[in-house]
Amino acid sequence: MHYRNRATRHFLFVVALCAFRTTIGCAVEPTTPQEPLFDQAIALSWEKTAALFDGARALDHIANQIAFGPRTPERPHAKQKTLDYISAHLSNISYIQLHHFQVKGLSGTNIWARISGTSQEDAPHLLLGAHWDTRSHADREPVKAYQRTAVLGANDGASGVAVLLEVAEQLAQHPAHAVVDLLFFDLEDMGNIDGFHYAMGSQAFVDAHPDYRPDAGVIVDMVCDKNLRISKESYSMNQAPKVMSRIWQSAKRQRADAFTESPGMAVIDDHLPFLNAGIAVVDLIHLPFPKTWHTLNDRIEHCSAKSLSQVGRVVLDFIYHYVPLNQQSKPVTTQP
Repeated sequence: MHYRNRATRHFLFVVALCAFRTTIGCAVEPTTPQEPLFDQAIALSWEKTAALFDGARALDHIANQIAFGPRTPERPHAKQKTLDYISAHLSNISYIQLHHFQVKGLSGTNIWARISGTSQEDAPHLLLGAHWDTRSHADREPVKAYQRTAVLGANDGASGVAVLLEVAEQLAQHPAHAVVDLLFFDLEDMGNIDGFHYAMGSQAFVDAHPDYRPDAGVIVDMVCDKNLRISKESYSMNQAPKVMSRIWQSAKRQRADAFTESPGMAVIDDHLPFLNAGIAVVDLIHLPFPKTWHTLNDRIEHCSAKSLSQVGRVVLDFIYHYVPLNQQSKPVTTQP
């Protein structure tokens, strides 16, 4: 109903404009059914609101996380401090729960928070995800003696969390129409270490919540590098092309030049369990991987508030403009 009212106002405006310009002629261009019409003033307001994302504050979130040290299974104290930190910064959100799970002898914890939309009916339902753990082995270190040292994870771990926390702050102050779930995944970065896999936390979440069916989602991973480059990750492009298209439209509106039109490689990340379950989730990740990836050099001096701001603005713009791809929202079937 909210969408139809806006579309009607847009149509009447165009008709009136045509009548006024009879001397020069006017034609109403046909619209594509998949692309919703928005009130221009409201759309511009959304773009300006998305631009309020504070990259400097997101960078502070990175600094605070890495102060706990690597967030690995071998460091439960650092992990608990990180869990407490994330939870504390979500305290103004109505629904939050911890999802504890066991996988291959490891204990993990996902954080699930929900931000209600402004509409109580027919609201789209979106997922934003990031992993909060870090890698136990710096296996990309050139010196072999250091390859079993834990990674601090300023970029690979803390940056995605930082973006989600600042997005949550903006949505609390400037609510979107959509219901937005924030999912912070544990045990993402254990792949190829002692027989473990990547994305174990997100897979455990999908397995434990088979009725969880958001309209679309975005995973944010490794997004703070000073030379940030986000290409179109291959699995996302092949299995969620419409969602990716909308994100890149947001990037154009926000003039986020870190987002490129280049095709990216296929990445095993937290989007895959959702894609395999038939949920359209896109992975926003630095491609090709930065030089600091899985090394001891993954530190905050290589991070940029500007890069964080670009990603945060695009994510918020995507949320504010989102209307379901079929223009009919599904009910939210699972609650935290």
